[in-house]
Amino acid sequence: MINIKAIRNLLPVMLLLLLACSKDKDISGSPVVNTVTLLDSLHQDSSFVRALPGTLILITGQNLNGAVTVSFNGQSAYFNSTYNTNTHLIITIPGNAPTEATDPDVPNTIRIVTSHGETSYSFVVDIPPPAIAAISNENALPGDSLIIYGSSLWLIDKVIFPGGHELTEFVENAAGTRLGMIMPDLGDDTGRIEIQAKYGNTVSNAPLNDHQSGNVISNLTAAGETGELPVFNWGWWGANRTTDASMFPGTRGAYLQNIFGGVGAKDGAWWNGNRSGNFSEVAMFTSDVMTQQAANYALKFEINTKEPWTAGVDVLRMGDNYAYRFMPWSTAADGIADTKDTWVTVTVPLSEFKTVADGVEGTGAGAVTMADLLKDGGVVAFGYRFITEASPVDVYNAAFDNFRIVKIK
Repeated sequence: MINIKAIRNLLPVMLLLLLACSKDKDISGSPVVNTVTLLDSLHQDSSFVRALPGTLILITGQNLNGAVTVSFNGQSAYFNSTYNTNTHLIITIPGNAPTEATDPDVPNTIRIVTSHGETSYSFVVDIPPPAIAAISNENALPGDSLIIYGSSLWLIDKVIFPGGHELTEFVENAAGTRLGMIMPDLGDDTGRIEIQAKYGNTVSNAPLNDHQSGNVISNLTAAGETGELPVFNWGWWGANRTTDASMFPGTRGAYLQNIFGGVGAKDGAWWNGNRSGNFSEVAMFTSDVMTQQAANYALKFEINTKEPWTAGVDVLRMGDNYAYRFMPWSTAADGIADTKDTWVTVTVPLSEFKTVADGVEGTGAGAVTMADLLKDGGVVAFGYRFITEASPVDVYNAAFDNFRIVKIK
């Protein structure tokens, strides 16, 4: 009777013996590369001459045994000599292999050095398409500096703003993670920013210049005031509403200022001393949105800190049961959140809003659908409340504007 299990257990041993036999052959010729394919046997019929860093590949040829070094554009790559035979070499393209993005004169070659010769094979190490992770201020004024954060922000051809405004002057950092530029004048145009690059295009997850659209819960500007179309919906208490552009320059119309100090530890009395923002309930969504995933939407707003923020929790509340504990200082490397007197955009996916657990808002189960967060009829009930926990707050001075909910997926 055939013992299938025993045969399966012998397969790795047989493979090693075959590899050993291949390596024991006397090889005198120089190495030759015929093809490069994916290791996956289903794709080995398709050879290619370019791939992304981190790709596991199979090099097929002759006299490949006895490899000493393998490099991609001069960057040495690790390989397991066990998987190096006369006809094959399994290897992963290094994540830090030079590309056209980091070196315009990159040779685009795989170089294999063996104990009996060497060879080079034309092969392009691609870069991934660009990706946008965040934008410094999605409601920046014309002439303000704007920074796009992301990955593979190299070899950019142009940036297209809402309304078809194109920009070809910008500054890329060497790591491809930042793209700096000056905000053009978009007028009332609103939409997603697009980056067009040599290796692909990408768009932002939310509109720019979105301070007076149907996405906005409140921009704090009232009827008859200048700067933007009014989207008020403010409850008239809890913070200082002001149109003084000199205190927090860089925004349109009105905004809220929360300024307080001398708040001791474990003080939950958010209704005291300018420590909240309270908005009127507003119908914003149709009934079909109620069943959609909360992760597909985000709360966005702009914040500007006059003083470093080092303690306390800004409890953002959505509906009657869900909250998000906004405390950017807790994840900062130095324990300090500070926009340095500039406006920056904050993005909170709605799935990050959580229920109460052990008496603490925003620490329980996360929202799953929009129905968890919205009231009947697609009504948004939103506000925020400052409390302290283990540490006191000596001084807090910040401004908020343009609270909105946008679809990000």
